[in-house]
Order: sequence, then C-alpha cells, then structure tokens
Amino acid sequence: MNFGDELKKYMKELDCSTKDICKISGLSPTLISRYLNNKRCPKADSIYMKNIIDSLYAISQQKGINLSKKSISENLISALNNDEIDYEIFVTNFNTLLDELKISTVDLSKSLGYDTSFISRIKNKERRPADLESFIEKLSWYISNNYNDIDQKQKISSLFGCDIHILNDKDQYSKIAYTYITSSHAPKNDDIEKFLTKLDTFKLSDYVKTDFNKIKIPTTPILLKNSKTFYGVEGRKKAEGEFLKITLLSKSKEPIFFYSNLPILKTGEDETFKKKWILAITMLLKRGLHLNIVHNVDRPLNEMLMGLECWIPVYMTGLISPYYFETPPSNFFLGSHCVSGSVSMSSECLKNNEDKSRFYLTTKKDEVEFAKEKASYMLKKAKPLMKIFKENEIKELDSFMKKQDKSRIKNVEKEMFTNIDFSIYDDEWIMINKKNSPEIHFVIYNKKLISAIKNWIK
Repeated sequence: MNFGDELKKYMKELDCSTKDICKISGLSPTLISRYLNNKRCPKADSIYMKNIIDSLYAISQQKGINLSKKSISENLISALNNDEIDYEIFVTNFNTLLDELKISTVDLSKSLGYDTSFISRIKNKERRPADLESFIEKLSWYISNNYNDIDQKQKISSLFGCDIHILNDKDQYSKIAYTYITSSHAPKNDDIEKFLTKLDTFKLSDYVKTDFNKIKIPTTPILLKNSKTFYGVEGRKKAEGEFLKITLLSKSKEPIFFYSNLPILKTGEDETFKKKWILAITMLLKRGLHLNIVHNVDRPLNEMLMGLECWIPVYMTGLISPYYFETPPSNFFLGSHCVSGSVSMSSECLKNNEDKSRFYLTTKKDEVEFAKEKASYMLKKAKPLMKIFKENEIKELDSFMKKQDKSRIKNVEKEMFTNIDFSIYDDEWIMINKKNSPEIHFVIYNKKLISAIKNWIK
C-alpha cells in the first residue's frame, strides 16, 4: 500500500475529510489532494508528515477512537517510497524555483560556495553536485533566509502548497523547501489542463457567434475630446472598451501595441466582457490592423494562462505578434500601455489590488505620438513569446522544421485531446499543433511556459 492509500484508509476509519485535516495541519487542500491521488509524497522527517500525523491523531482523540500517534506514524512512514533523490525531479524543481523566484545565479553561487558556471551546468543537466543532498540543504536554507517579504512568501506558499504562516519559522521553511525540491510533482496541473482543453475544443466562429468573414465593421465615429480618466475594475472595462472602439473607427492603419502587467482575475472572470473584447479585436484584425502584444509572463501561472486563454481567438487568425520581457518591469505599482494610430491608454494600480486602479485615455496628438515612441522602445526590449504558423503557411512550417535536429524532437499525443498534439525540442521550444478550426501551429519559446507544459505532459 502506498502513502496515498494509507492516508485514505485513516480518513475512512476516522470519517474525516480533507477539510478537517487542512484545518488542523495548516496544509492546503491542493497538497492533501495530491497526496491522496499519489501525485506527491512527503518525506518521512518533513514538517508535512509531522502535521498530517498530528492532525490524524487529534481527530482520533476528538472522536474517541483509540489510535496511538506512534502507530499512525509508523504506518504512514512505512508506506513511503524511500528511494534516493531522483535527479531529473531535482533539476526540474531547481529550474522552476530559479524562474518563479527570480533567483540570481550569481548571488546563489556566492552563497552556496560554487562557481556561477557550475550552477548554470546544473540547470542544464551538464553537471551534478558530488553531494546532492548537501547541495539541496544549502539551497533550502538560502531560500528560507533570502525570500521573506510578503509577496515572495505568497508566491512560495502557493508553489509549495503550504500555509503562508508556516514560512515564519525558518526551520520549517527550510524543511518545506527541501521537500518541494526533492518531491515528484507537476505544479498547477489544473491550470495547464484547462488552458490546453480550451485550445483543443476552441472554434473561432462559435466563440464570436458568427463567421469571421461575415463580421460587419461599424462606421459611425466615436468622438473623444482630448482625454478621460476611469477608476477601478469597472472603469478598466470602460477604458479598454473605448480604446478599442476609437481604434476600430479611426482611419489609421498603423499597428496596435498592447502591454499590461495588471492583475486579470476579476476582468478574466467576466465572460460577457471577454467576448465583447475579443469581438472588437476580431473586427480590428478584419480591418487589416496588425497587433503587437507583450505578454506579462512574470505573473502567477494561473493568471498568465488566463491571459493567454483570452488571446486564443486572436491567435487562431495568425494576425498577431506575441512577445514577452525576459526581465519584466516591476514596482509597487502595476500598469499597462496600449496605443494605436489615433488613441493611447495608460494605467496604474496598486500591486495585488485591482480595485485601486486608474486608467487614462487620450486622443491628444502629442501624447499619442509619445505613446508610440514608448511602445517602439518596449518592443525592441521584448523577445518573441512564440512563432505562429497558420494553415496557409505549411511551406514556412516545413522550412522551420528542416532546420531542426530531428533526433532531438519528441512527438507526444494525449488521449484526452482530439484536436491537438505536441512536438518537444528538448528545452528550447515546444510546438502545440492544432489540427483544425482552424489548423494552426504554435512554437513556444518561453522557458516558464515550456516547463509547465512539459511537467503536465509527464
């Protein structure tokens, strides 16, 4: 019997739920679920294991069931798979931590006593520490001693699947980090699966409720005298709506630029707003306007995928150039910058608070020109997020594939999908191949997204 089954057995005997264990242990429902489904397994001497044993014993005492803490501990620990540390798992989790926490390899190498080049070789699986366990212990202490502000702890608690308050204890923080680094898991699988399922089933014509070629572009001009200011989440929807309308009804053929690192959870949950927004974007594409968008990949993975999900209809047309910043701008204030040939929109909001936001919309010629210059500068600093091949670009796709080393390409199909499969080129790129509605191929270059999709596939 494995650990998940042993835990289920105790829960059945005690007639308790995941919620009951979480309430006492301080562990997250997601983590307990992964234990029960045998997707993760705690270390015998970890704080995770101790908290689960303590919670089961406490519940047995509350219900008057005669169970000893020693027997619970022995049975759960004996169900563990006590193999040596899996190096592939370690490297995957090591790279995830470096990406998610923006850990400087220079600072890390100084703290751990290694050359920077050696750390880089570990990342690329070219070298292995002589004493892997000691290396992971040092890494765990480095994280627990250097990542302690509230934003960092919120991200770490989500990543590790633990209560944020546990991270206030340095010893427990370090043990939890060690457990995460050495555990087999695929973080945020549900978010990846939701995104890929949407891509698999998506049909552009169904989403906009009409065929692309039948969309009629309105001609009645919308006038904005100089500028307007909007506030809050509802203000954001109005500002973005007016920006799109003015752009659509102007005579300018200049490309459109979008960048935003604003939170998107509240606007992303408004299906009516999303559909209107996508319909307006689709109209802009029909007018022949090109879109340059810089995606913010520094946001939590669930938000990043929600943002990409909103752009799926646009990607289906193949009339968009997506980018990302390798080192995104970051401050106490988040913001956005959007400009077309006739109007610009800028915004700022307090970090982690969508309601405390302000949006400035203007058609003043000098301000729009300045916004264009800023957009041009931002594009020069951005990197391509993905390359997109439409169904009429098969020759270009064939040319791209001929330049690749075929021995490094792994083709993967998943039974749950009927319309997409994957081509993986080591850690350099991953291609999502959509077979119809319409046929399109996305070659993704962003390391964070590659790692998340590969982990999900595994």
